[in-house]
Amino acid sequence: MERLSKKLDSGTYAKLTGHLVNNISLWDLSTDDLAMMDITEVGPRRIILNFIERNRESALNQDENIVDNGQQNESLHEPRKESIRSVLEKYGKFQKTLTKQLDCGIVPDPKKLLQMNRILTEHFFGDMMFHGKRYPTWQEKQQLAVQILEEFPHLEQTRVSENAPVESYFFWVHDGLNTGCHTGLIETRVANMRKDVSPEDRKFRRAKIKSIVVTEDQVSTAAHISALNPTPGNAKIIADGMAQAHDLHESLLQKKDENRLHSIIDTFPHFLSFEGEMIIQAFDRLHEHPNNGPSLSALLRLGLLCDKTSWSQVEDDVLRGTLRLMKALSNKGVKRTSSLQNASLGELAAEPLIRWIPFTAREPGFDELLAVKEIQPAGDPHIICAAEHFKKGNYYIALDKTIIPCGNSAVRAIEILFKSFDIFGVKAPVLLRKLDAMIASNVWRSKTSSKFKSVIDLSLRFQEFLKNPED
Repeated sequence: MERLSKKLDSGTYAKLTGHLVNNISLWDLSTDDLAMMDITEVGPRRIILNFIERNRESALNQDENIVDNGQQNESLHEPRKESIRSVLEKYGKFQKTLTKQLDCGIVPDPKKLLQMNRILTEHFFGDMMFHGKRYPTWQEKQQLAVQILEEFPHLEQTRVSENAPVESYFFWVHDGLNTGCHTGLIETRVANMRKDVSPEDRKFRRAKIKSIVVTEDQVSTAAHISALNPTPGNAKIIADGMAQAHDLHESLLQKKDENRLHSIIDTFPHFLSFEGEMIIQAFDRLHEHPNNGPSLSALLRLGLLCDKTSWSQVEDDVLRGTLRLMKALSNKGVKRTSSLQNASLGELAAEPLIRWIPFTAREPGFDELLAVKEIQPAGDPHIICAAEHFKKGNYYIALDKTIIPCGNSAVRAIEILFKSFDIFGVKAPVLLRKLDAMIASNVWRSKTSSKFKSVIDLSLRFQEFLKNPED
């Protein structure tokens, strides 16, 4: 684990240790286990799986045999010395299959093979998993498969393909590839047995989900404030009511629902009012008043130092710095698509963050909002500026055809965009994830680290820039 920690970012490594992965259980990790731990980024997953593949055999070969009362037990990588047949003979319901088919060179039907596999895996691995508090290694699972074929050679007919090992129907390392999940009846059964291991003994644990109890009063409060008009006179009543109904908001965030965004907006429509003020307040509650760092404006202006020429026509200096910061963080290899027509290169490059929609009316207001809603296509979350290209104007956040007015401050629009990801349970778009990580870890400190090397490097430069020369 110590060697792996030097290859991973601190956030990913913390997820491994948080799920109690250690020097023993590390070697049994699969892609499914990593997904369960919410390690979904390609880079960290590849580092972990490659590390396991290159080092598993040498690490496991160093395991010493267990010694109990001075007597050496069997190898950790081999099932107990007991014949396959003697185990099957103990199960009366399997006797007919054993004597009438297996002993006669007949391959039983899949249902009977599943029954045989269940008997053998539970016999050889059940005590190990439920009392010995460890999972069988891939060598142990493969050894059991080999023993089955040694006992009943005619089961060679079950091999999954012509080039596969004879025991592949029961167990096949990485499904015949260099990396990936193991396959076969034994692997499937062991995975199912893992579900029955008591939570405190599991090697890989899911992070605990916060238990939330929503009361009828909170539901009533949410319904009451949702009916109020978003006027200055009602602002405090609405803000207090949303604070009282915060548990209801958190419970909606926990639901794995495709319509979660709209469910939250339907329950708390004033997230779309007051130029995003309710989003900012809810973010502070969600993160229990995060330890704010330097101002967002200071970080975004750092981008002005990253590039001298890009987006020089953008009128707002903070927005210009943000775009340059986004460019400095880079997203090489990410496929881009665009909904803009006849757009300049500058507009296309800025599209993941902001899009300009010219509006000709003299007085911005409700008509402008309607125009933005009409023009806005569905797509990833982004900022809209109702102005000529690259000019200042009124800013709006677009979230799945939902529009949030933010006033005429670019800094506020950027703040609301990135805080809205947490408030509505929406993932930051791929092309904004590094910028999101940069802001979250350096400004409002809702994240302690980032898995992106470019974010880590630029954060160090930013902290050095802010450091007091007298320190």
